[in-house]
Amino acid sequence: MNLRTIKVQNFRRLKDMSLDLEDDLSLVIGKNNSGKTSLLIVLDKFLGVNSDQNNFSFDDFNSDFKSALKIRIEDDEETESPFPFLGISLKVFIEYDENDDLANIGNKVIMDLDPENRMVVIAFEYYLTEEKFESLNNDFAALREKKKNDKKSKPDFFDYLRDRHKEYFKLSRKSLEYDIEKMKENNDVFTDLYKEKIQIRNIINFKHISARRNVSNKDSEKALSSLSTKIYGKIEASDQDSEIVEMFKEELSDTDVKLDEVYSKLFKELIEDVKKFGGIKQDDTIIKIVSTLQHKELLEGNTTVMYGLDDSSHSLPENYNGLGYMNLISMIFEIKILLQDFQRKKEEKPADINLLFIEEPEAHTHPQMQYIFIKNIKSLLQAGIKREDGKDRKIQTILSTHSSHIVSESDFDDIKYFKIEENCVVSRNIKDLEAEYGASGAEQYFKFLKQYLTLNRSELFFADKAIFIEGDTERILLPAMMKKLDQEDIGREIEEKIPPSTPLLSQNISIIEVGAYSHIFEKFINFIGVKSLIVTDIDSVKSVQQTDKDGNVEKNADGDDKMVSKAHPVVGSENTSNGALKIFYGDYNSLADFIKKPLEKRVLKRDADSQQWVEDDAGHLVCAYQTEEENDSGVKYHARSFEDAFFHINGEFIRSKSLDDAGEFIGNDSFPNLRPQKHLKDFLENPDSYQLANDGVASKPSFAMEILLNSETDEATNPHIEYSNWNSPAYIKEGLKWLKEK
Repeated sequence: MNLRTIKVQNFRRLKDMSLDLEDDLSLVIGKNNSGKTSLLIVLDKFLGVNSDQNNFSFDDFNSDFKSALKIRIEDDEETESPFPFLGISLKVFIEYDENDDLANIGNKVIMDLDPENRMVVIAFEYYLTEEKFESLNNDFAALREKKKNDKKSKPDFFDYLRDRHKEYFKLSRKSLEYDIEKMKENNDVFTDLYKEKIQIRNIINFKHISARRNVSNKDSEKALSSLSTKIYGKIEASDQDSEIVEMFKEELSDTDVKLDEVYSKLFKELIEDVKKFGGIKQDDTIIKIVSTLQHKELLEGNTTVMYGLDDSSHSLPENYNGLGYMNLISMIFEIKILLQDFQRKKEEKPADINLLFIEEPEAHTHPQMQYIFIKNIKSLLQAGIKREDGKDRKIQTILSTHSSHIVSESDFDDIKYFKIEENCVVSRNIKDLEAEYGASGAEQYFKFLKQYLTLNRSELFFADKAIFIEGDTERILLPAMMKKLDQEDIGREIEEKIPPSTPLLSQNISIIEVGAYSHIFEKFINFIGVKSLIVTDIDSVKSVQQTDKDGNVEKNADGDDKMVSKAHPVVGSENTSNGALKIFYGDYNSLADFIKKPLEKRVLKRDADSQQWVEDDAGHLVCAYQTEEENDSGVKYHARSFEDAFFHINGEFIRSKSLDDAGEFIGNDSFPNLRPQKHLKDFLENPDSYQLANDGVASKPSFAMEILLNSETDEATNPHIEYSNWNSPAYIKEGLKWLKEK
C-alpha cells in the first residue's frame, strides 16, 4: 500500500497544490518561502497526534481564499448551487493491491469494489457548511447593522473571523469516491469517517522531525543521552530485541542481590537506631533498605553518549562535540525512535501507511556531512518496519531541503520542485521534465543536464535568478562587472536622491558556466521558472566558397560552388552560428534580425501551446549578445565576441598599461597573455579589436585575471568605484541591469 498523491487546498500559500510521492523517498526542494514548511504543518494538523483537536488559526487560511470569502460576506452575494467548498482541505490518495491487508480500509473506506479501481481517497477538511456560512453571513450583517453609526469601530470581517472562525468552521474526515475513468476524486460521493468511527491512525501514521531540533552543545545539555533513554522505552514496548531486554533486566536483578548485601552493612547503624524506638508489636520498627533498580529509571540521567578521539583511548561527552555532528547523530537517534513508534507495541498492528517527514536535515552541518546523510538515509529507511510477528510495513519519507549538496547526492527522480506561480505553490516532478525532453527527441540533453546539475550546479534549484555564461573569461570577470554596476548605481541613487535598489551581489543569483550549450537548459529554465540572463556571443558568420588544400574552389554534384559558413566580423556577415540564439529566437531569419532588436524587445517566455519561446514584456529570459557600441574615441563598432567588445571600448586601458609616459611601447608585462607582442603593438598603432581578439590572446582565462590585476579604484567618488579604469561591454551591462530590475 502506497501514498501516491497529496493535494492541499487553501492552506497558507498552498492554494491548490498537488504533490506526487515516490515509493520510498520524495525530496522536496525549492526557494525560501516556497511552501515546504507549510506542507509539513498541514500534514501535522490533519494527521498528527493532535489532529482530533482544532489547531487551525486564522492565518492558516490562504490569503486569496480569505479575500474571496470577505467579498461573499460583505457583498452579500447569492450562494450558488451546489454550495461550493469553502475551507482548507488535505486529500491523500492511497493505492493498494491484492497482497495488502485491507482490514483497516475495508468496505467503509473503499468506495468502489471494482477490482480495477485500487485507489482510496481520504479527505481531511476544515470548512464551512452551508448552514454555518449562513450563520456567519447573518451574524456579521447583524454586527455591521449594530455598529453602522459608530465611525470609530466599523466592523472588519478579517478581525471578526480571526476571533471566531472556530465557531463556524468544522473538521471533517471523508472517504471520497475515485472515478477510475476520469482519474479524479468525486467530492459528492463520500463516507463520513467520523460517523463510522474509523481510526485514521490505523490507516495513516504520520511522524516528523522538525528543522527546530533540540540540539545544543551547551555544557548543561545532554540531548543525545536523553534520546537514548527514549529509544530503550520504545524497544521495550515492542517485541524487538526482547532477549536483550530480558538480559538487561536479569542483570539488574543480580545487581539488586549484591547491592542488598552492601546496603545491609552501609545502613546497619541507621537500622539499629530505628529498631530502638520500638512499636506496638515486636518487629514493628524493623526496616530493611533493599536495592530496587528500575531499568527505565537507571537509564534516565545515567546514560551518557560519548565520542571517541582518534587514538580511541580517550573519549569526551557529547556536549564537547560540534553542532554538526550532534545534529547528524540526533537525527539518527530521532529516526530510530520514530521507527519504533511506527512499529508499535506487540499487541498493535502498524498502520497501513507510515509517513515520515524530515525537515531540513542540513542544519548546522557542513557539505561533507550532508553528502553522508543523504547517501545513507535511504538505506536506513528502506528496511522499513520489521516485526517478529511478520506484520512488516514500509515507510514513505518526505525530506525537505535547501541544500544543494543534498540535491547533488540524490536520485534525480526523487526530486519534487516547489515554486510560486501567481500567489500559489506549484509542485513539479523532475520525472516530468525528463518526459518533456524525451518527447522532443532530446533524451541525451536530459542525461547531460542531470549529470551537470548533480555534479556542478545543484544550487540553481534554489536561486531567484540565474546567469548562464559561456566560459572562463565571463566567470572570472562577471562578479567584478556586477560589483562595478552596483557601485555606479549607488552613486547615482545618492546623487539623484532616489530609493536604493537591491545590489546584484546581494541578490540570490546563480552563475552557471554552460559553454555554447545554453540551449540544452531551455526546458529546464522554463521548468523551474527562474529569471535568466544568457550572456553569449553573436558569432557572426559569412558564406564563403569552400576550397581544397591547393586553393581550388570545390563543387557540388550539380556543378555549383560549395559554400561554407566561416567566422567573420559582424559587418559583412549574413547570419549567426550560435545554436542557442537560433533556438531561443527561432523566428529570426538573418543576422540583421538579431542586430536590429534592442534588449527590451528580446525578453522571452515559453508559449504553453506551441512550446516555443516568444517575445513577451513579462517574460523571464533574455539573451544578451554584442551590440554596436561607441568607444571613447567616438568610433562605433559591432563586436563579434566578448574579447572583441572589450578591446574596442577599453583601448585606453590597454594603452595605459603597455606604453610609457612618452608613448613608447614597453611590452606586454602587464598583459603577458596578449602575445605574440606583434598583435598588441599593431593594436596600439592601428586599433583592430577583431584581429587582436582572434590572434593576440594566448589564454583567455589568464587574460581575464590580468584585467583584474591591472584594475584600479576611483576613491574620489561616493562610493568608491572599483575597476574604474576599464568599462564593461554595453551588452553585458544592459543585461545585468535587466536582471537587477526584474
